[in-house]
Amino acid sequence: MNSLTSILFSLILVLTSVICFGNTVSAPEYPANLKQLHLNIWTDLLKSAPDNDNGQKIADKLNEKGEWPDIDYSSKQRGDWPPAIHLSRLQFLARAYQREGSSHYHDPALLAKIQLALNYWLEHDLQCPNWWYPEIGVPMSLAPTLILMETELSKDQLASGIKILDRAKIRMTGQNKVWLSGNVLLKSLLLRDAETIGKASASIQEELKVSLEEGIQPDNSFHQHGPQIQFGNYGLAYAGDMIKWIRLLRNTPFGFDENKMAILRNYLIEGQQWIVWKNQMDISACGRQLFVDAQKGKANGLENAIRQMEVLDPGYAGAYQKANQYETLSGNRHFWNSDFQVQRSPAYYFSVKMCSERVIGAESCNSENIRGYYLGDGATYLYQSGKEYENIFPFWDWKKIPGTTTHQNDMELPVLTASGYRIKSKFVGGVSDGKNGMAVMDYNRDGITARKAWFNFNDMIVCLGSGINSKENFDVATTINQCFLHGDVIAKEKTEKAIPAESSLSFHPTWILHDQTGYFFPDGGNLRLETKTAPGSWNQVALMYKPETIQAGLFKLWFDHAKNPVDAKYTYILVPGATTKKLQGMESKPAFTILKNDTTMQAVLSADKSIGGAVFYNAGIVDLPGRIEVNSPCVVMMKMAGKDLNISISDPTHQLDQVNLKLAGKYVKTDSHVPLQMVNGNTLLEVTMPKGGEAGKTVTFLLKAL
Repeated sequence: MNSLTSILFSLILVLTSVICFGNTVSAPEYPANLKQLHLNIWTDLLKSAPDNDNGQKIADKLNEKGEWPDIDYSSKQRGDWPPAIHLSRLQFLARAYQREGSSHYHDPALLAKIQLALNYWLEHDLQCPNWWYPEIGVPMSLAPTLILMETELSKDQLASGIKILDRAKIRMTGQNKVWLSGNVLLKSLLLRDAETIGKASASIQEELKVSLEEGIQPDNSFHQHGPQIQFGNYGLAYAGDMIKWIRLLRNTPFGFDENKMAILRNYLIEGQQWIVWKNQMDISACGRQLFVDAQKGKANGLENAIRQMEVLDPGYAGAYQKANQYETLSGNRHFWNSDFQVQRSPAYYFSVKMCSERVIGAESCNSENIRGYYLGDGATYLYQSGKEYENIFPFWDWKKIPGTTTHQNDMELPVLTASGYRIKSKFVGGVSDGKNGMAVMDYNRDGITARKAWFNFNDMIVCLGSGINSKENFDVATTINQCFLHGDVIAKEKTEKAIPAESSLSFHPTWILHDQTGYFFPDGGNLRLETKTAPGSWNQVALMYKPETIQAGLFKLWFDHAKNPVDAKYTYILVPGATTKKLQGMESKPAFTILKNDTTMQAVLSADKSIGGAVFYNAGIVDLPGRIEVNSPCVVMMKMAGKDLNISISDPTHQLDQVNLKLAGKYVKTDSHVPLQMVNGNTLLEVTMPKGGEAGKTVTFLLKAL
């Protein structure tokens, strides 16, 4: 097509648009109270320069019907709906058309293509069977295009667009409410409806709060779809949207209460920051969205959000800068509202995700996460390089999620619903003093019971299991790790030996070393190890992907508890930064003493007796750094500070009013020189446990020895 023909074709398209949809509206006029809001949104939409070459390619591929031939417009796919690409491309072209400096700025030929693509959508009004797209996704993508192209639209085009935007109403909770309210706000701007803009802004701001409803929790985790951790799905979108609306509504009559900034700051610094490691978001934080490159993409999204906060919240710019540097954050964080714990240092990251009667373990929705049946059952991930689990999902044996104790059979895993699942247990939680921590899960699901505990002490993780029972006549396994095979595998049974790739072993090793991670077994056990190439397909993870087979080498290590185990148990220690020398040293000089591992108590003491912890499933007594007795089930961690004691205690059931402690020796609280109650050389102490939104939170205090 020569240039003259192209120009004529473009003019015909524009004239056709006018004939079909009526006279073009005049240049938009905004009342004084909306001018700044319109300017903010306009500037924000055009702040980045569209790629000129890409814009030309997108425009050139549009056919005479207003379709892009590579889009499946008939798709009824519920997640990642293909027709939505049409609106994304349309908005891209609108930005290219309106941005000064773009080679497409006010180009009549591009305008004709924009009109053609817009008319196609307005005429066909495509709708996905998933409610999210008609009410949220489509209006969220279409409204900015209508705002950018307003001076080029006919009255009928604008009316047709508004009719589509009308599907968004202010309702629901959490991030869904934020999305819907944002759509209402943009539509109301086009209508010059300041009153409804005010209501929509207030609705968005109402969700920037801390509560036990959906949204930010008292522990700075994020819930959506019930009490379910959603840091990287809804929670990440929430952070991005709140930042966007704070920016867009500033210096307008509808701006945020600046006091709300502290809530968002705490959510990012005390919550979101904790779950990203070396540009990878923790699998347990990604929700159901285990997509190609999801871990990296979500980490990048959070990094971008935190960068924006440096500008919006300049008084804390230094904290935000540190938040984007993984090595600056060390310690332990237990999210008591979400049954989730993180331990990290500049050298490694470890997490355990649990669920309970209170907290949902995982969900499947829109044919996403269709094999994630066990993702909340004590799933553990140990990161050092950051590549251990990157895009591992097609290759996983989903019945061997790291950290879980599950049945092994040939049956297909049930597909979860959007309601997810919980287990039959209240005793799930953890304790944390900010540096070290413990997590516990009294597991009861699908005929398996197990008492599982993790002790994050001195840059190692002691993992205990007891009371493992099943009568289902299936093999039962506790998976230690399932990650990519990277480098040599060295195992010590009677002697040290290298394990070649494509191996499958059943043995009783003292330790195993792979990819700088050590696996140490103080009590031995029947271990299974595989170092094999595994076939897989992304289609097994989410149905939006084609069923194409790919391969990767996996390292798989698990305890084999055999069929119908009765009171089985396990002990293993995860050793980040391990070497053969370090593991050999642990043989002759154990790092920890396992004081007890049964159904009444699980207790660990460091070799130097500086730190210890106990999970009391019943009232009990144990020698930690100091002898301690409790009158109720609870979790206690004790650290020596000279002759003084740091004690951290929590109630996994979230139901206790207080716990009574008896300590060998005489102590006073640091905030009082009056001795505590003394009986026969013991100190008696009543600890009041947190209630409400802080139920399950750790109580930490220092006792000074007399």
